[in-house]
Amino acid sequence: MKKIAILISCLLVLLVGACANTSDKEKTKTTTIHISAAASLKDTMDDVKPLFEKVYPSIKLSFDFGGSGQIRERVESGAPIDGVLLASKKDADTLSNQKLAENTKEFAGNDLVLIELKNAEQKEGLSLEQLLDNADKIAIGDPESVPAGAYAKQTLENLNLYNTEKAKLVLATDVRQVLSYVEAGNADAGFVYQTDAILSKKVQVKAKIDAKLHDPIAYYSAQVTDSEKKEPTTTFLDFMNKSEAQKILEKYGFKAAD
Repeated sequence: MKKIAILISCLLVLLVGACANTSDKEKTKTTTIHISAAASLKDTMDDVKPLFEKVYPSIKLSFDFGGSGQIRERVESGAPIDGVLLASKKDADTLSNQKLAENTKEFAGNDLVLIELKNAEQKEGLSLEQLLDNADKIAIGDPESVPAGAYAKQTLENLNLYNTEKAKLVLATDVRQVLSYVEAGNADAGFVYQTDAILSKKVQVKAKIDAKLHDPIAYYSAQVTDSEKKEPTTTFLDFMNKSEAQKILEKYGFKAAD
């Protein structure tokens, strides 16, 4: 009987241990969500990711970056994306109207600027028109897929300069490529966001574009409708409007959402 009692005790210890191990595994189980974000948000997301994962240790973030139009097309093609961060109301609305995204929310704003190399030989005090006229090559994001490029095209059209400057335009796949073109001297000037210009030590802002010359620049988060990870994705997208994320956005030069 004594041996049986000892055997039963050992079995109980093993059973309790197994349950404890199962409970620990359940506590440490994590879910990875995939977010497609506008290229201009890359550095910001590098800071947001560890902060978010510290606050929500059961949720891990995986990102890819590109032009908002490219991201929209990927969602339309059924790519495995749980949520999007777009720099274009048009693309956000298109996904929403197609029932491919939901819970769209504005979380930040930005400014459009014209940049040149820091050592560029330009006179001070030149108007935007004069700066563009002096440039042989002007880099902009492809207006069909890059919001910053669409804002740049609107600016040129509203200044009645698009037809004049069109032959000079060098199209890029996203706003960061515009920045790299100017940094490398492959373009004399480029239209980027204020936040991109701040990141580079090689370029200078030559003109801040009047917001009246283009549509409002705003960033939108949205849940991809067919995502199987809606709860953790919503947690992250909501986080982008919370003070912790907003402080990081502000640090990188983004404006608060209207």
